[in-house]
Parts: sequence; C-alpha cells; structure tokens
Amino acid sequence: MKKINLLVNNFTKSRICKRKIWDQIQIFEDLHKCNILSLSISFIHDEEMTVLNQKHLKHKGSTDIITFSYDDDLTNLDGEIIICVDEAKRQARQYKVKLINELNRLVFHGLLHMIGYKDRSKEEKIRIHQAEDKLLNELEDHRL
Repeated sequence: MKKINLLVNNFTKSRICKRKIWDQIQIFEDLHKCNILSLSISFIHDEEMTVLNQKHLKHKGSTDIITFSYDDDLTNLDGEIIICVDEAKRQARQYKVKLINELNRLVFHGLLHMIGYKDRSKEEKIRIHQAEDKLLNELEDHRL
C-alpha cells in the first residue's frame, strides 16, 4: 500500500471512516494518473465554514466545500479539503441520497478541483459532475 501524508479531521458527530477515504484516494489516483503527496480533509459545521468562506473567498454564509491546492503541480497533489457536514446533510436530503454518498461526492469534488477542474460556468459544472459520477461508480464497483 502506497504511503501518503493523509490527515482526516472530524469536528462533527457524524461518523467518518478514514479507510473509506483512503479507498477514494486510491481510485482517484488510478483514474486520473496523479499522486497525492499530502492531503488534509476536515469535516466541520456551518459556523466554522461560514467564517472560512468569508475569510478566504469573500462569500457570505456557509458552503459545502472549500479546496486549497498548495502547489500548481496537477499530478503531484498537495492540498486541503474542508467539507461542511451540515451543508452535506441538506444536500443529501435535497437530492434524496444517503449522507455518506454526498460526503463521498464532496471528497471527489475537492480532489477534482485540485487537478484543475472548475465549476463556475454551466459547462464546467456539467463536466465536474460527470467526473464525480464516474468516480462514485468506480468506488461502488470497488466495494462490491
């Protein structure tokens, strides 16, 4: 098993399985031909995300995910993903999916941002959503 510097922080009461995140990272690396050298993933609440969203993106309110990439190298990744579990719960209800599925989607979404995917235009949103779906299908196949 490949060794990477992975830190998972869960500041919520939701159950987060580091092993499943490791599986996601392996699938992502295989499909996108990249290496994750160092990655921190934090799961937080609305209050903390609201502060981070205002401080770093100058946006008001909470958001589902913020991704920081600390290097311009799109094949050897070093970064941080911050996921708001409260927002993920709202999205899971809205899209009628399990919370774990929405959290998996958000982890993949952050990783896709780290390799250059954007989601500002309609076309970019379609492209990143299709990439998320492909990764989620691979994850599901991997777990069978």
